[in-house]
Amino acid sequence: PLPLQADDLLATGNEWLALPELRTSDGALMSFNALSMRERGLLQVRGEAGRPALEPYFKVDGAERHLQSPAWALLDYWVPEARQQIEGIDVTLSWCAPPGYRAGFLRLTATNRRNAPAAITLGARASFGALQRVTYVPVTLRGERRVGPAPWVDPGEAFSYVTDDTRFAWALVHPGSQALVTQAPLGAEPAADAAQSLVLQPGEAREALFILAIGVEEFSAAHNARALREMLDREGSEAMLARAAAWARARERRTGRPELDLLMNRNTLFTIQYAWGRTIDTEQLVGVTSRSPRYYVSAAYWDRDAMLWSFPSLLDVDRPQAREALDYALTTQLRNTGTHSRFIDGVVLEDGFQLDEAAAPVIALASYLRATGDTAFLAAHREALQRLRAGLQARFEPRYGLYSSLQDPQDEYQKLPFLTYDNVLAWRALGDLASLYMALHDTRSASELTRGATALRAAILARLVQPAAPGATGPVFAVAGDGTGTASGMAMADIPPGSLLRLPALGFIGADDPLFRRTYDWLHSANYAWSNAGRRHGLPGSYRLPFTPVWTVADELLLPQGREAAERVLLASHWDAGIFAEGIDPDTARMDRAGGAFATAAGYLAHAICQRFCLDPIASKEARHP
Repeated sequence: PLPLQADDLLATGNEWLALPELRTSDGALMSFNALSMRERGLLQVRGEAGRPALEPYFKVDGAERHLQSPAWALLDYWVPEARQQIEGIDVTLSWCAPPGYRAGFLRLTATNRRNAPAAITLGARASFGALQRVTYVPVTLRGERRVGPAPWVDPGEAFSYVTDDTRFAWALVHPGSQALVTQAPLGAEPAADAAQSLVLQPGEAREALFILAIGVEEFSAAHNARALREMLDREGSEAMLARAAAWARARERRTGRPELDLLMNRNTLFTIQYAWGRTIDTEQLVGVTSRSPRYYVSAAYWDRDAMLWSFPSLLDVDRPQAREALDYALTTQLRNTGTHSRFIDGVVLEDGFQLDEAAAPVIALASYLRATGDTAFLAAHREALQRLRAGLQARFEPRYGLYSSLQDPQDEYQKLPFLTYDNVLAWRALGDLASLYMALHDTRSASELTRGATALRAAILARLVQPAAPGATGPVFAVAGDGTGTASGMAMADIPPGSLLRLPALGFIGADDPLFRRTYDWLHSANYAWSNAGRRHGLPGSYRLPFTPVWTVADELLLPQGREAAERVLLASHWDAGIFAEGIDPDTARMDRAGGAFATAAGYLAHAICQRFCLDPIASKEARHP
């Protein structure tokens, strides 16, 4: 059984269809969405006036019943299934979006445990209350919402959003069920109530299927549902559930500890399906912070989020998808690499240069080459590599030997131009560029970059180490500086997700080096305003993230001096029904509400868990080459 709280929401879906808000109290689907390149974000369907977009129900002897806090389980960490007994009838509810389909299905089953026949109804109500465009925040689109028979697919309904033409459609197909359809003026919104009634003999079990599909217009939505209906008819619902579970199972890893396996695998699958997805209108794989509207800056692209946080988990378990994700970063998103955030088509959303974002694709490309040896991919993207190199070099300040940034890894303006973590990331990127050019047999460029990395490391140690931090027992890393190397020209703090605690993992300094150990101790001391020292679930935060950030938990898992405390914090929190959030309260371990369903960060911590605990850090051969 999955441990849940009363107000929890679950998420599932596939590369086409996101089901991000499954209400665990009764199994209702509050919203669903698809990625749209034309709309530069998500297109989200919601029900009318806070009602679910699709609400399952049961009738027993003519009286309507709903699940009430049923027991939930996940098939292979991804496919949710609820069970409950209602007046002697065992009922189950399953939500599944098999990979490869522009659709998903709701399965309701009933088994009669009585000693006499029972009259049962299995049904689902669909409500088209609003269509919203989501990039960061939901914006309700102004157009006409319609419902009518699904074209050439029966029984079923097609729901349309129309302006001068159909802009989006979705369909509900329900084999064996009949629907009562309402729309204005008989109802406030287009709606359908599909159900089938039957009499179950003692011990008899029956099911009802409701297929939900998306499309660019009515025919495509209806026939996307039809394709899944036909496979359900041919193979059966159990086989289709098993197919979805097998997809997830091929990407699972093991630590030997069930509680860690649950967190790691759920969040790995969440980053695969919610930090990445395919647009319904161009069919391109795109990257986003999250396909869930519950994350406060959902449906936009950050180089850092995609390439440094989510990508390592893709590379662990699904190298073909990692290759395609990297190609997207080096093509569609290339022209604005390093810019704060962008829409999914590469157009600038929030302007402002961030050095960590400029370095991120380089580091991801190098890690991909190390893992796969795919030199053909590297050669095909040689021009992109040159552009990334030039973008980094444009931020080099010869006077100080450092690289500047306008904004920090928390996306905020920093008056001091030289950020320590960012420069260490640039150091790592220069070294990775050298290895990439060596693989391309460009020894001259490789040598230049190696020399540049060596010089940058020396400049960081000379100009970004604070000799006299309050309460420190010796020199410690500053968070940023003006390049002069003077104590007055540096700031003391930390900026997770660009934390100083990450420096050993980047290979810049050993965790046992006295300079890093003093820095670690200072960040965990009362001398640092956001240390959260002495709090039960406290790890160092920042001016913008004063709680325990998810990235700090990940970074400390990889440090000898921090791993035990980080593991306790990791396991103490319920997180967002098990999906990693932006952070947790240092006293209660409750998640930060605004930062739930954070798909890219889910990949970051899941990858760190595997680095620390996996028995086999790379999953099955089938997952790497499905």
